[in-house]
Amino acid sequence: MASWLGGSTGSDPLVVLLVIILLARFVLWSCLRTYIDYRLARPQPRKPKDD
Repeated sequence: MASWLGGSTGSDPLVVLLVIILLARFVLWSCLRTYIDYRLARPQPRKPKDD
């Protein structure tokens, strides 16, 4: 349990940074995918031509 509270030294900060980066990447990718799906699913309104 001491290792979770910072009792050990070594690459723990690097592991925490890696996990944070991976989580941020996952969240951003999910939001981007949702936005792209929303944009593709919604029909684009076309302006009528004035001839």
